[in-house]
Amino acid sequence: MRDLELLTGRVSREGEDIYWELVRDAEEGKSDNRPVVVLSHGAGGSHAVWYQQVPQIGERYRVVTWDSRGFGNSTNNTGQLAPQRAANDLAAILDELEISEAHLVGQSMGGWHVSAFITLFSDRVLSVTYADTVGGLWTDDLRGAYNEFRAAGGLQGTRELPLVGGHSALWTAGAGRDVAHAFLYQALGSFHSPPLDRLAEVLEFTIDHSDLDDLNIPVLFIAGEYDQIFPAAMLRDSADRISEVKFVEIPDAGHSPYFEQPEAWNLALLEFLAVVN
Repeated sequence: MRDLELLTGRVSREGEDIYWELVRDAEEGKSDNRPVVVLSHGAGGSHAVWYQQVPQIGERYRVVTWDSRGFGNSTNNTGQLAPQRAANDLAAILDELEISEAHLVGQSMGGWHVSAFITLFSDRVLSVTYADTVGGLWTDDLRGAYNEFRAAGGLQGTRELPLVGGHSALWTAGAGRDVAHAFLYQALGSFHSPPLDRLAEVLEFTIDHSDLDDLNIPVLFIAGEYDQIFPAAMLRDSADRISEVKFVEIPDAGHSPYFEQPEAWNLALLEFLAVVN
């Protein structure tokens, strides 16, 4: 087991302070030149949601997590949430850390940030993983499914869910469901007030499937079997429109398998990275 050290900091741009964390080998420190994996959180999340990923991925890679504008420890003074701005924020973080290129992972909303980064800085992208996200790669079916979800109130909807451990981003019907762990998911989202009312600005960004073919960047899709927001079968259809892509469906998970089934999720990502690295 490696001894890992955690560095934290902020970069300032366009009137915002963007929070980041870097995990690297403690003994090697600055000389740790292993490839970098960047984990970008979803709506309502923050850098903290990756606590089940960072230690395991950190055994093989340097790991960067960060808070996009209005989430976690990052500010939202200007209210500018367009994915292109998030992509430039992330580029500024990588510049601060003297990281020239990285493997990018985007969960849900983070997928749009990853896609925007690809369009602006493709030469800095080693691979991309879309985790339970459209990432701007819309299909008619995915638009229909999301519109139904939004019509029911979106993440702030009034669906019948357990009061403790109930969340529309989790699968709540599993027989072996850990209620305390699910409650932690709720708690992690209670430390800030994310601008969920501004998500439309994020979702306006689109990217064509053919764009990824043209860039020849390795792509992985991960989907939860019971994702209520972006159904797995529809994400598979979207993935199939890219010529070189891997698709992994995580059983017994909803929209957040990285949290619900971390061992399976981590394995899917690490196996993919081992091939493309």
